[in-house]
Amino acid sequence: MSAQLGRELPASAVAGSPIVLAGAAIPQPASWLEALSQATIRAVPADSPFSAVPVVAGVSESTQPGADAKALTAALARYAQAAKRVTGEPVAAAAAEGGVVVVPEFAYLAAKKKTNDVVATVPKSGAPRDELLLAVTATGERRAAAEQAGKRLAAAFASADGKDALAREGLRGVDLTPAPSGGVGEVARLPEPDAAQLARAEQAYTALAVPLKTLVVVDTSGSMEEKAGDTTRIKMLASGFTKVVTQIPDANAVGLWTFSLGAGGAKDWAEVVPTAALSADRGGKPQRQALLDAVNALPGKVGGGTGLYDTTLAAYRQAVKDFDPAYSNSLILLTDGGNEKNGGTTLDELVAELTKLVDPARPVNIHTVGISKDADLAALKKIADATGGTAQSAESEEQMLTDFVTAIAKRAK
Repeated sequence: MSAQLGRELPASAVAGSPIVLAGAAIPQPASWLEALSQATIRAVPADSPFSAVPVVAGVSESTQPGADAKALTAALARYAQAAKRVTGEPVAAAAAEGGVVVVPEFAYLAAKKKTNDVVATVPKSGAPRDELLLAVTATGERRAAAEQAGKRLAAAFASADGKDALAREGLRGVDLTPAPSGGVGEVARLPEPDAAQLARAEQAYTALAVPLKTLVVVDTSGSMEEKAGDTTRIKMLASGFTKVVTQIPDANAVGLWTFSLGAGGAKDWAEVVPTAALSADRGGKPQRQALLDAVNALPGKVGGGTGLYDTTLAAYRQAVKDFDPAYSNSLILLTDGGNEKNGGTTLDELVAELTKLVDPARPVNIHTVGISKDADLAALKKIADATGGTAQSAESEEQMLTDFVTAIAKRAK
């Protein structure tokens, strides 16, 4: 946790501080999982003492009765990839940018002394405790005496006078009382996070923060004009993909292919935007904007049959060729049908070739998304399984966005 000074002395926690949301005006969320998914959330740098605090909050809440523990990884994936970064002092930076950061209460109070433009709140579910610990560094004959002195100091901080002294400095006792002036007041205390689960979550968050390099392959066959709720399948896909491209950080690299029978002349696929970092220059505009322009044009490209297997093999070969160890590499395939090409690669041949191309030292996963129940989900699962990816289905934009997050989270498992 962010305020720890050590873990050497038994019962060495001498102070606590609830974890809070701080920054500009903040609507109170229902839960930490909801807070980590908000568009206003900002991530602090990896070398900040507060970098792991959101993970602590999520793990602590996930142990509550009725909580969805499986949702934690998805929330951390969304936070790690979609959160904008702040530099410098987190609370003041977030307030200046109109965002929110997750920090201990004492960090919020320290920032508030310098500016009144910050507020703080905790989700309705409550707050976990960030600890301030004592560490014994003495060795040899002096260690026993140092441990006894440390225990007396810890006991002093646990006394009524000690708690009052902590409160005057913006801290609380280990039971989170009394509340310091100007803080968030009394809070419902969430349970201490399980140490093993916290360690796994912190490891997952570290993996999720690694930039993503993905080639997105989109079906533009005629059936993508079919209705999906009050829109069409291709427009639903374009809207969801636009949100993903808009939100993820510049360090991520994304490319776009489309496919339908004969889309590329003699080929069934067309490279629309080559894979590159979102901040890269693409013909005088950022890669991100080039992707957004291409996605907006997708509805005008619809027509023809589904050349699924040949396209998948070609795209995977390209993704493997473009492998970069600085990224988490993947291919995301979205289709609403099954292979309609006669005389091309069969499913068994495709799976066999994918299996040969898989290199554990240079992993590239295929994540498939079946748009509607018309998709050949059985075939899509075989394709994904051959490369260690995920196979999912989506009949709404919200489900498709969830599928993108699940694909991102796959590398943390």
